[in-house]
Amino acid sequence: MLSESFFNPKTVAVVGVSENPEKLGAVVFKNLKDAEYKGKLYPVNPKLAGQELYGEKCYASVKDISEPIDLVVIVVPAKFTMPVIEDCIANKTKNISIITAGFAEVGNKDLEENIAKRCIENGINLLGPNCLGHISTYDNLNASFADGFPSKGNVAFISQSGAYCSAMLDWARKKGIGFSHFISIGNKAVLGEDKLLNALKDDKNTKAFVFYLESLKNGKEFLKVLKEVTKTKPVVIMEPGKSKKAQKASLSHTGSLAPNYTVLEVALKGSGAIQAYNTREMFGLLEILQYAHHREFDGQIALLTNAGGVGVLTSDLCEDNGLDIARPSDATIEKLKTVLSPEASFGNPIDVVGDAKADRYENALRILCESGEYKNILVLLTPQMVTNAKETAESIVRVSNEFKNVNIFASFIGGKRVEAGVEILNENHIVNFEYPTDATRLLGLLKSQMKFRGVKEVEVEIKKVPQNIKDAVKKAKIDNIPSLPQDVVNMIMDYYKIDYPKSGNYIDKAKALSFCKKIFPSSVVLKLSSPSALHKTEMKGIYLNIDSEEKFNEAWEGLWGSINKFKLEDASILIQEMICKATETIIGVNSDKNFGRVMVFGTGGIYTEIMKDTTLRILPANDFDAMVKETKVGTILNGVRGEEAKAVKHLAETLEKIQQVVLEIPEITAIDGNPVLVTKDRAVVVDFKMLLK
Repeated sequence: MLSESFFNPKTVAVVGVSENPEKLGAVVFKNLKDAEYKGKLYPVNPKLAGQELYGEKCYASVKDISEPIDLVVIVVPAKFTMPVIEDCIANKTKNISIITAGFAEVGNKDLEENIAKRCIENGINLLGPNCLGHISTYDNLNASFADGFPSKGNVAFISQSGAYCSAMLDWARKKGIGFSHFISIGNKAVLGEDKLLNALKDDKNTKAFVFYLESLKNGKEFLKVLKEVTKTKPVVIMEPGKSKKAQKASLSHTGSLAPNYTVLEVALKGSGAIQAYNTREMFGLLEILQYAHHREFDGQIALLTNAGGVGVLTSDLCEDNGLDIARPSDATIEKLKTVLSPEASFGNPIDVVGDAKADRYENALRILCESGEYKNILVLLTPQMVTNAKETAESIVRVSNEFKNVNIFASFIGGKRVEAGVEILNENHIVNFEYPTDATRLLGLLKSQMKFRGVKEVEVEIKKVPQNIKDAVKKAKIDNIPSLPQDVVNMIMDYYKIDYPKSGNYIDKAKALSFCKKIFPSSVVLKLSSPSALHKTEMKGIYLNIDSEEKFNEAWEGLWGSINKFKLEDASILIQEMICKATETIIGVNSDKNFGRVMVFGTGGIYTEIMKDTTLRILPANDFDAMVKETKVGTILNGVRGEEAKAVKHLAETLEKIQQVVLEIPEITAIDGNPVLVTKDRAVVVDFKMLLK
């Protein structure tokens, strides 16, 4: 478990310190000294043992140091790290940071796993390998090879990429942004984002978190901690890896494969995290979280501008990003009229018009702050004939300092003529956006996640499954078949009261025809049934609209022809009543390596992959009605163009029942229900596969 000894160690040893100040070990050691670290420092290098190195006695090995070390930083080639780990174990070291590269990211996975195993066995926290190290500004700890020491701030930055850390530090230095903690996690052999977030969630100096991640160490645990943390502190996460090439690059970079990106988006959204999609957004969100007076980004936003066109453009951007630009109250408008010219617009955007000087901006801004109607205000400025950007910026700073309950942001649009104003804003930590597009995008991201803050964990009662179902599933596993036989599927659907068509499985033609005649002249469908027949359409394995003996004979012969052609084992003919006047949907469940069971719902039928009208939930979930409404097919099911609404309530209940199936029968790794036909009074699972592999 991470403790104070990791973030604020009383003793630090650096293994691999060199006399050459440009070598990595020396850089780390000098960074510790330059940060005015208050604890004891021990340089370790067997070639220089007994000598004084950078003002401290050098040791041959960690095990030669007389006291247990809180933190050992290892900066030696990968092939020499295992003996150092053993020395740390002998010393009873509490925490290790391996900065060295050359492990799983280059295929040296066994060495990394062995080191992790030894550390876990001996209760040692391991950061890295292949990382920049870590910094705790309030404890004067710079156990990294970063260029310089950041100023103190209220944001903890945790990154899987060391190079990204360097870029962030350089950008933050220019912006005057500080950090509470700055941690590079590298390959995450032991310590991952879940453990670090959990350890820092109650840190008094950390008011927000920003993550750059290329993979997840423990997805389920990370989500659990995220949901707890986001109740009180914002968490921004940027995780690249949307494309296959990006996932391949991530594997070669840190030795970890990126998660399914769509599932990740759903997971982060539901946990209350704010997802940044590019570097510009991540940097911008960090700046807002550092300097905003408060972190309540819901409610109404006011736009104050000296240019009508910019106001209109920004209004469109606000609507695109879910920001509410409600009109001021009549009382507030009356007050604005006393300080603005008759040509001004009062509706929101509030247009102070092009001849506005700093005093007009300041007076209008103060009235908006005093009104209590807006938690966030965006001041837009373009350099017109009488505009004084510097004086206007000074006015904004005065009002912002006066009203700590309102976030005031700015977007000074232009070049040379707004430079002096932008400089004043930056010096006084008023976040200025070069373009309104960035302002509305980021404020929209922050607002959208407000509704997920404090979302409670979904709890589902797991009941015992009847023994006959357990035995049938167990037999299928022993027989090593990829999916459950249809009779077992039907048994499960009957138990969970999942609606499916009247049906029967036959190999005897006479019995099959007898079953069909009980349904004729209504139609039936004939389809081949075999554990190895997962895509029936391509096998010509489905015959629809069979309503006579003549059509039955043709379908029967055709299906047995396909069975023989594809050499399908344990095959039979499945006959079902046809469900008419129905809308096709799909319900599926799959297993994600990071988050467990994931349910998909959307447009079904043979065009599912083409339509791409689906939505996801990580299970367990309890908002199945909302899940249906999120899709286009859900809109259709609720009635469009005068059509009668379909059985949406039954459909949502079916989603819930299928959730129970996969939670109570864990041997089922995936489910494919396609199509699920929804009529005016039924949600009927027509084709249902339950996969075991």
